[in-house]
Amino acid sequence: MAAALLQLAYYAVYAELFRGSLSAVGVGIPRRASFTALMGSLFVNVVLPSGGAAGMALFVEEARKRGQSAPRAAAGILLAMTMDFVALAFLLVGSLAYLSRRGGLRSSEVIGTGALVGLTGAMSALLLLGLWRPAWVRAVLGWVQSAAARVASWLKRPPPLGADWAERTTGEFVAVSEAVHARPSRLAALLGVALAMHALDVASLGTLFVAFRQAIRPGGLVAGYALGILAWILSPVPQGIGVVEGVMALVFASLGVPAGSATVIALAFRGLTFWLPMAAGFLLLRQLRSLGAETGAEAMVEAPREGERGGR
Repeated sequence: MAAALLQLAYYAVYAELFRGSLSAVGVGIPRRASFTALMGSLFVNVVLPSGGAAGMALFVEEARKRGQSAPRAAAGILLAMTMDFVALAFLLVGSLAYLSRRGGLRSSEVIGTGALVGLTGAMSALLLLGLWRPAWVRAVLGWVQSAAARVASWLKRPPPLGADWAERTTGEFVAVSEAVHARPSRLAALLGVALAMHALDVASLGTLFVAFRQAIRPGGLVAGYALGILAWILSPVPQGIGVVEGVMALVFASLGVPAGSATVIALAFRGLTFWLPMAAGFLLLRQLRSLGAETGAEAMVEAPREGERGGR
C-alpha cells in the first residue's frame, strides 16, 4: 500500500513538472489535464510506438484545445523532459561512482550514461537555439514544412502546414528561448521538482525491498533504480518492456540480493510504476479529445521525439 501511495505521489509530481514547464514557456493547462495526459501517454506510447511523440502529442493537443500555441507547448514538453533527464543524470553519476567502488561497474552502464548526458545536452541546446541561432531554426522548420508539403502532394492531399507555419513557429521558438534564458530561477525550481519526483520513485522501490524482507544499501537502491530508468529511456523496445525489469534485477543481484528476490522486486516495481498506471491511462483517455479527429499531423510534427517514459 505504501509503495502504491508513493507511486501516486510520484505521478502527481511528474504531472506538475510538465505543467510547470509548460507554464515557464507561457502555456497554461489545469493540473487535472496534465495528470490525465501524462497517464494517457503511457498507454499511447505502447500501442503507437513513435519515440514518445504520440504520447507527447496529448499535451500539445491539450494546449491547442485551449487556444494556446502548439509550438510553445512542444517546447514546454521538451523543457520538462530535459529537467527530468538532468535530475536522472545526477543519480546516474552517483550510481556509477558507487558501482565502481563495489567493483560492479560495466562498460555498457558508462556508455548508456554518456548517451543520456549527450541527449540531454542536445535537448538543452535545442531549447536555446532560438536565442543563439534563430536563422538555423527558420531553416530547419522551412525544410520540415517543404518535406511535409511534398509528402502531402504525393498522397494528393493539401499541405498539412500553413504557408506561414515555419515563420510563425520560428517566432514562437525564439520567444520560448528568451523566456527560458531570462528566468534561470524557474529552471532551478523545475529541477527541484524533477529531483523530488525521482526521490518518490526511489522511495517506492525501497518500500518493496522492505515488504520482501530484503536488505540493500541506499547506494545500491539508487543504482538499480537509475540504471533501470536509463534502460527505460534508451531501450528500442516500447516503454522498455522486459528490458527494464532485466536490468534492475541484474544490478540488484550483482549487489548481493538473491536473484529470485531481485527479479520479483523488479517485476513488482514495474507493475506499480508502469503497468497499473498504463491501465489507468487507458481509462482516462476518454477524458481527452486528443485521439479524435482534431489530432492532426501538425501536432505530431511539433511534439518532441526524445524518450518515451510516460513523458519519456
